[in-house]
Amino acid sequence: MLIGDLPRRNRKLYPNRVAVIDGQVQLTFTEFDGRINRLANAILSFGLKQGDRVAVLYANGYRYLELYFATAKAGMVIIPLNYRLVFSELSVILEESQPELLFFGKDYWDTVQALRRRFPELQLVCIDEEMPGVTDYESLIAGFADEDPMIAIREDDLAVLGYTGGTTGRPKGVMTTHRNVVINCFQTALALGFTADDRFLSVAPLFHAGGVTGSLRFSLVGGSNVILNSSDPDVILRHIQDFGVTHLLLVPSLLHRILEKADLSRYDLSSLKCIIYGTAPMHLETLKKAMDTFQCGFAQTYGSTETFTTISVLTPKDHAMFKESQTEKLLSAGQPVCGLEVKIVDNNGREVPRGEIGEIVVRGPNVMKGYWRQPEITAEALRDGWYFTGDIGRLDDQSYLYVVDRKKDMIISGGENIYSKEVEDALLKHPAVSECAVIGVPDEVWGESVKAFVILKPGMSVPEHELIEHCKRHLASYKKPRFIEFVEDLPRSGSGKVLKNKLREAVRQNQTQHV
Repeated sequence: MLIGDLPRRNRKLYPNRVAVIDGQVQLTFTEFDGRINRLANAILSFGLKQGDRVAVLYANGYRYLELYFATAKAGMVIIPLNYRLVFSELSVILEESQPELLFFGKDYWDTVQALRRRFPELQLVCIDEEMPGVTDYESLIAGFADEDPMIAIREDDLAVLGYTGGTTGRPKGVMTTHRNVVINCFQTALALGFTADDRFLSVAPLFHAGGVTGSLRFSLVGGSNVILNSSDPDVILRHIQDFGVTHLLLVPSLLHRILEKADLSRYDLSSLKCIIYGTAPMHLETLKKAMDTFQCGFAQTYGSTETFTTISVLTPKDHAMFKESQTEKLLSAGQPVCGLEVKIVDNNGREVPRGEIGEIVVRGPNVMKGYWRQPEITAEALRDGWYFTGDIGRLDDQSYLYVVDRKKDMIISGGENIYSKEVEDALLKHPAVSECAVIGVPDEVWGESVKAFVILKPGMSVPEHELIEHCKRHLASYKKPRFIEFVEDLPRSGSGKVLKNKLREAVRQNQTQHV
């Protein structure tokens, strides 16, 4: 159950099959594993010891997958860095994780120079260009043989130290083992039926757990990975057409943008078997429109970095079955993957009856070891073998999981619990609303009031009072927004999630900006 076993196996079984495609670059599994071996030996040449950390600051590219596999084969731990972070944020992560080696892309040279001054012992390799005084990637691996290092590694050894996006404050380093990664690849591949004949388009950022696991799952079964460093709708559709893509993972906001802006009739998308979506809620009307438009299978995966990544899956069969009847099940996150237990608990950790709302907790072989050097937070998240997700949800009588809200996003107004997602769902039923995000804002009388940030569809307008009245027709009156602010965009994490902490901070800084 080692990450390095994936390219080893594929080289033996499918030596001449295409492993990765990245623009003009196409590598067979033999060529891919050979480059991985050379890179693993190169990493070892820097004098690193087993368990040392190797950081990566890079956008999507086939070399990112090489780095994942090579660090694993060398017995090192990869730290995939969010390239959207600024110097001060990256410094916090590097100070805590203390990597010995940093691979970086040329686009981040200015930031890397500042980091080198801050961490003078950090060894550097530029991935895609020669930089003054810095080793370059291709020259580095050219000097080493295609010989598997065969380091003695245990499946419970640490493999990935992935830092969360910091949506709740200081980023946390999630400690993920080889077993965590590989077992979840098995769980998801089993649930969705991936095969060696499939091709996955990797669009989501590979620094993000949800992005890279998409590629790793297809490596597990011997499928091909098409790597794309663009979120342009037309570029995505052209890649599906040109490379015969069968599967891709899209965050809901990107799928929405494709539906709004792209002319799908210009492309041959007949190879497409399934669009997988996740990392953020998908609204029902957008999902139905997408199913009607693409005429392929759809699947939702719900999970977290701490479970690397899938907890439950709403399969293509589920989508087809529930589209015309039991439509409410399309709002679920599906059923737990094989080998993972899910239950719903109250504030005291006691399991609640089916149908009741509480915190989602999970137990299984893909759950992390804990948070890097943060024992107090680890003890809070991992209790009696269960991972407390911080998500609020419920299970129905068929074990379909419904994610209601983040625990921290729940609004308490006048003693009543209000879940932001149900207000967002009501707002999205209005024909003028494209996207929205709902938070609680301080209220001297009620404790908190509901505020909505709304993006309108192009060319449309609607007065605030109309949207509030619209919500009253779909919700109890106490749940309706009291304030609405029309915005052109919403702050997002690298995975596409709306950063509601940024919205709360903006409200705190300027309490008078309610529309």
